[in-house]
Amino acid sequence: MGALTAYHSFRLRPAQADEAIVGWYGGHPRGIRAHVWPRCRVCGNPMCHMAQLNAGPALNLGPWQRLTIFICHATGGRCEDWEPFKGANKVLLQATADDDLFDGPPTVRVYRRLLLAADPPTDERELILAGRRANREKEAINQLRIDKLGGGPVWLYGDGTPQSPTGRVPMRLVAQITTNIVTFDITPRGLAYVFIDPSDPTVDVGALVWQSGS
Repeated sequence: MGALTAYHSFRLRPAQADEAIVGWYGGHPRGIRAHVWPRCRVCGNPMCHMAQLNAGPALNLGPWQRLTIFICHATGGRCEDWEPFKGANKVLLQATADDDLFDGPPTVRVYRRLLLAADPPTDERELILAGRRANREKEAINQLRIDKLGGGPVWLYGDGTPQSPTGRVPMRLVAQITTNIVTFDITPRGLAYVFIDPSDPTVDVGALVWQSGS
């Protein structure tokens, strides 16, 4: 295989024994002290931890080593936790992959921790082009409606790519999360899309968009 490009993605799945771990869903986050644990800007309650993903060959985070994803569960969606800039979700970037376990504030729910591994890369552009040639483009796109790192978002209801608040350019997808591996107590068959701002060097580089399933 040639060099990886922005069209390559890595499917996420539960890790087997002795596999390389690229992150985890649920559980208590590592390296997050109580004073930096994000609270919802709408209702003020501490958010619920969803996932931690580590930088590596499958995940380009620029200068950052880990991202941690939080979402508000306190009001049953009334805080509009699906919006990227409302303050009811948070993509927290960490400069070091700190594996220390700290006590955080009480959260609405703590999910069982599930370790994740990544499959070899898929060239999404080639997959879709092959599907188009076979008059099966929709089927090819549906193959990418998975938990993955990188590649392009598979939108449920139209392109919701957030624009960079600092650079006025589209943000870059780093992860797509389904409810197939962990339900996350949000909406069955929904998709979460995690982006980073390529023009922002600060800790506020990340954004999350959630689209509900039908």
